[in-house]
Amino acid sequence: MRARDIMSKNVVSVLPTTPVTDAAATLAYRGFTALPVVNEADELIGIVTEADLIRNRFPDDPSAAPGTTVGDVMTSPVVGVSHDADVTMIARAMLTAQRRSMPIVDGSTLVGVVTRGDIVRALARTDAEIAADVRRHLQVLGGPSRWSVQVSNGEVVVTDRFQEASDRAVVQVLAEAVPGVIRATITATPEPANTH
Repeated sequence: MRARDIMSKNVVSVLPTTPVTDAAATLAYRGFTALPVVNEADELIGIVTEADLIRNRFPDDPSAAPGTTVGDVMTSPVVGVSHDADVTMIARAMLTAQRRSMPIVDGSTLVGVVTRGDIVRALARTDAEIAADVRRHLQVLGGPSRWSVQVSNGEVVVTDRFQEASDRAVVQVLAEAVPGVIRATITATPEPANTH
């Protein structure tokens, strides 16, 4: 499962020139914990979090003047993760950095956001739902009789009833694109032993 398979694509972002009060209002209204900050070309240049806004309003140094724009208070540089990144890697990075969301980029262009909620929704899918979705994706390659699909705790094993190794790389990509798939293994039915 890749970032592009579960990310929210309609991303609310702000410019560095956005007033801090507008960013705070957007976070409060939307229920977000962070907003990606982009330049005029939609390139990710930072992130502004609830903590950044609180720290700005209640600084350690009471004599410091609070910032007025997102550019004054944002965290930058910020690491965006490729839309091709494996969700396992994203989940580990979010847990390590104690972040609730991760900006997703294609090159340097912001294309989405993955939140903890997006990951939990993918994990909440039942094995039966995942198996049905994998089977639907594989129908384009040899029809439903070619592939046997077994799912246990999000781990998928697809068995090829033919001996066509060339299709298995495609099957791996198709299976791993299904939300909820943790890992996909592609195997082949052993050829019957020659009894002559």
